[in-house]
Amino acid sequence: MKVEQHSVLVTGASSGIGRSIAERLAGLGHRVYATARRAADLEALAALPGVEPIELDVRDPEQIERARKRIEDDGRGLFGLVNNAGLGGLGPIAAWTDEELREIFEVNVFGPVRMSRVFLPLLTAARGRIVNIGSQGGSIAMGNYGPYTMTKHALEAFTIALDDEVGPHGVRVSIVQPGGIVSAIGDNGMAGTLSRLRRAQPPFEQEARSFLAAFESPGSAMSPSAAPPDAEAAARRAAEPESATNRKPSSPEIVAVAVLDALFSANPRPRYLVGTRWEGERVLRMLVERLLDANDCPTLGYPVEELMERVRAAAQARAGAARA
Repeated sequence: MKVEQHSVLVTGASSGIGRSIAERLAGLGHRVYATARRAADLEALAALPGVEPIELDVRDPEQIERARKRIEDDGRGLFGLVNNAGLGGLGPIAAWTDEELREIFEVNVFGPVRMSRVFLPLLTAARGRIVNIGSQGGSIAMGNYGPYTMTKHALEAFTIALDDEVGPHGVRVSIVQPGGIVSAIGDNGMAGTLSRLRRAQPPFEQEARSFLAAFESPGSAMSPSAAPPDAEAAARRAAEPESATNRKPSSPEIVAVAVLDALFSANPRPRYLVGTRWEGERVLRMLVERLLDANDCPTLGYPVEELMERVRAAAQARAGAARA
């Protein structure tokens, strides 16, 4: 895919997905503004050719405004914004404090909204792109993942609404929905997760204790202090079918590839689902359930055959639009 050189801002670029995106963009000759909060991370980013580090916390409007002025003063404009910075965290909803809920929404939802709003004039001038890094949790939800998936559902709605508003003005907005990815988000949220599981009260205490044991067991792969598995154990685990208890995180590279398409394709997709086949099947099952739930109401109630015909017609229309 041959593209012009552009300026792109990537938030949360210190490690994992953000770092991979920044490295891939810079390697293709783009000018990358990569944000991080810690001095050591900013120093590491500065060592990458083509990457300009910016200290930025998406919760801080003043830092965001300083970043905008700096990019504007550089005179290169801004073609792309990748809203990657995010927080993780698990635990039963009843164990989350108001402060913890506010923090995860501040970073995962209000952060991308702030960034998009502040940089929209530059992006509109460039007829550029916004790419939000969501999650497959934007389509599914389950116990102990409530607040995290709530933020990712909100990011889905934000992406659709913003694209509808800015599309007529030349800016396209997409969301990338990764499954399990090798990154630091789990480790960064581990202290909060363990704290919530420990303070869970009845009737959720017993389940939380079981969940906690999986994290605290020295031999568990979920343990924050777990050593890397030996070659034999890794090979045995890799040979086993993927499941809820045998997750196989993907490389952040697959997210970077999707981001590149969203940034530079002539016809970017509104959403990019990336991850393993097992994860994708899980999302499809949930979406089918939601389709059936929507159909199960007094004003609809279509026979299954008619629902399938509607899906077939929509797929054919999409294929035709892609060929046009």
